[in-house]
Amino acid sequence: MMKSCKSSSGLVRMLVSGMARASLRCMSDPLSVLDLTYSRHYAASKSRIDIGKLLISRGADINAKDNANQIPLHRAATTGSMGFIRLLLENKTRLNNADRIGNTPLHLAMDSAHAEAAVALINAGADRGRLNLDEEAPEDVQGVGGSEQRKAKQYVIESCGPRDP
Repeated sequence: MMKSCKSSSGLVRMLVSGMARASLRCMSDPLSVLDLTYSRHYAASKSRIDIGKLLISRGADINAKDNANQIPLHRAATTGSMGFIRLLLENKTRLNNADRIGNTPLHLAMDSAHAEAAVALINAGADRGRLNLDEEAPEDVQGVGGSEQRKAKQYVIESCGPRDP
């Protein structure tokens, strides 16, 4: 069943109104077809705090996994969406959930050089020593490289101290 909406907020309202398995196409973004299973991840990856709040208020599972075994916190960490990260942390999301290649949200924040996001995750209790499948701790991932990566790592060390060996 295909229905149309005029905005992503309208799309989410349609989804939470009981059409959980129906696919919906949003007219303002004709390529987006979502269902309730992935709307949490979509909201996190697009930094749509309004959609996240609506979904949470309707009882959405903020620890639901997608096909890559990622939860919405992985997406928010990858994009550095501090507002969405705070929203998820306030609602008790899992901090150290690994995706299918072993990366936690902290790995992805560091990989993308989102230092403020990494610090927020560490302060909330993220495991700085957890290894991914490549045997890399979050602060050891190569990421974007260059000066941006070095600055992010330095900011994390200045804000949180050095990682325990």
